[in-house]
Parts: sequence; structure tokens; C-alpha cells
Amino acid sequence: MGDITEIIKKISGNKELMAQIAKADPKQGVELLGKANIDVSEDDIKKVQAAVSDGKLDLGDLKNLAGGLFKK
Repeated sequence: MGDITEIIKKISGNKELMAQIAKADPKQGVELLGKANIDVSEDDIKKVQAAVSDGKLDLGDLKNLAGGLFKK
């Protein structure tokens, strides 16, 4: 998928899934999101985990992530 903000938007409504992703290894994360019909790579999972690991992701963080993606 590649767009971390889109992945986070899709899973942000499901706190249990976000918690599972934060604790899973990247391969397990790909499988978890695959079950939710979200196609991601292990690199995507690592980026999502870094973004949600502290549990304090907010709108400002999403804007920063999006800004970082557009600079690439």
C-alpha cells in the first residue's frame, strides 16, 4: 500500500487492531491487516508501528506523516 496515513486512518477506528499491530512482528502485522482486507508490506507495518507505538498519535502526527510522504 505504501501510504501510512491511509493505513492508520483505516485502522484507527479499531483500537483492538491498533494494539495488536503495535505488538506484532511485521509478518504478523501483514497477516492481521490482510484479514481486514488492507494490503500492506512489512515495511509499511514497521512505519505504522513506529507511528502508533506510544499510543498518542493525533491529527498533528498524521499531518506530519503525510508531509513526510509528500517530500519523497
